[in-house]
Amino acid sequence: MLKSVKIAIIGDYNFKIPSHLHTNAAFRHCENHFDFSINTFWVNSGDLKESLPNALSNYTGVYLANGPYKEPYTILKAIEHIREQNIPFLAVDKTYKFVLIDLFENVLGFSSVKPDVDKQNEKLNIQNLYEQKLIYFDEDCTIHDCYGRRTSYEYSGEKFQLDPNFAHELKEKGVNFCGSDDDQNLQAIEYSRNDFFVSAMFNPLVNSTEDMPHPLITGLISHAMEVKKKSLSIAEDQLDSSTTGYQHQMV
Repeated sequence: MLKSVKIAIIGDYNFKIPSHLHTNAAFRHCENHFDFSINTFWVNSGDLKESLPNALSNYTGVYLANGPYKEPYTILKAIEHIREQNIPFLAVDKTYKFVLIDLFENVLGFSSVKPDVDKQNEKLNIQNLYEQKLIYFDEDCTIHDCYGRRTSYEYSGEKFQLDPNFAHELKEKGVNFCGSDDDQNLQAIEYSRNDFFVSAMFNPLVNSTEDMPHPLITGLISHAMEVKKKSLSIAEDQLDSSTTGYQHQMV
């Protein structure tokens, strides 16, 4: 029962988009580093629109791949569902914008902060516009636990700074700002009320290899397996309870 774990990769897969190919490769890099199989399945935004939340019910972890998406607003609904259900979740690179929208709208309650998520015609190429940056992690965060160290060189094409007033409100709601670069640009956040809800502005796919899979990818996989273990343990307890009750009735 614990020989495999299922991870959903949300995205409208296109083999012509390099970041999608690198996503598959990053998960393959992890295969020899666990004693169980890692089964990944792409779930496109159209399927999510038709059957959310059922489309994610068989997965114990979710990775949000880069766009473009046919149904961008469905992506936002999926993130809200994932966060509310405490499903291990990782969003990196361009996708952090969708996570921030969810946090602003559904955690803080702001309804007018949504950017134009419909403009997604550009081809997202992970080899363009990226520069290597030294990222600093807070010690008391999940991301630090994944790395096991305070710093890491990562490739990022994003610069983001948050209004201090918004930052204070988000912190009060459980959002940790746990990664930044030398210029104090925000590079990583997590929702601390969940076991693993992580978003990074940098791109871990670039640094992933077979010998050294990226810590954020392995972190997602590890937490997904923990969810599976917990669900199986609960199911076994319920079975034992029902069996005991039946035996008492027989007596």
